Amino acid sequence: RRAKPRRSRALIGLIVVALLAGGAVAALRFWPNSLTAMGPTMSPAAVSTPSAAVPSTPTPSASAERTATATPASAEAVAAMEACQKRVRAADKVLEEARTGIAHWEAHVRAQRDAAAGKISVEDRQRIFKETRLKGPADQKRYADARRDYERVRDARCGKAEGADATVAAILSTCRERAVAQGPLMGAADATMGDWKSHLAAMQRSREIHVDDAQAIWISAYRAAPKNTNAYEKARRKFD
Repeated sequence: RRAKPRRSRALIGLIVVALLAGGAVAALRFWPNSLTAMGPTMSPAAVSTPSAAVPSTPTPSASAERTATATPASAEAVAAMEACQKRVRAADKVLEEARTGIAHWEAHVRAQRDAAAGKISVEDRQRIFKETRLKGPADQKRYADARRDYERVRDARCGKAEGADATVAAILSTCRERAVAQGPLMGAADATMGDWKSHLAAMQRSREIHVDDAQAIWISAYRAAPKNTNAYEKARRKFD
């Protein structure tokens, strides 16, 4: 009866030792800082990113092949554009000088009309006559110079040019539209500046030599003036 407790105690001891040994092995396998050699390891192939998930970058040569390159405008198209621009700018200068001269001519004519209507005195009329008459020769010179410059470039063709790219074609289109619009106004301006030139010449003759019908010549020019001045103002409004 005394030997049984010894054997029982020995058996319990063996069980405890076995449990402790198993716990130690489990701790080594699953503890975060345990030896990695104790557990299964992932191969490099298993942890690498799949190649299909990485976006591919095209090579410079492939990218260049896909990019369409714009064809530059030909030298002939650029020359046509520049010629048309010169023509339009020269015409603008003609119209600018005409506008100044015609303003003086209209003031000259209006002075006579206002004096006849009693709106201004005869003295005021004569003062305006003198002021505008003295400005007239310079008006005509600037206008003639601008016309001469325009004549040098007026033959430029403001049409479509072969080999024009989008930019050149757009500029040509704009210049062509303006050149067409300038035509009627330039015609009306030339006729009105012609009236002013004729009257300046008549006044100059009357100062140099005696002209019997000087007043009648002026009244005739005065009465005829509205035809061209009105046409000019109408064309100018349309052009604007």
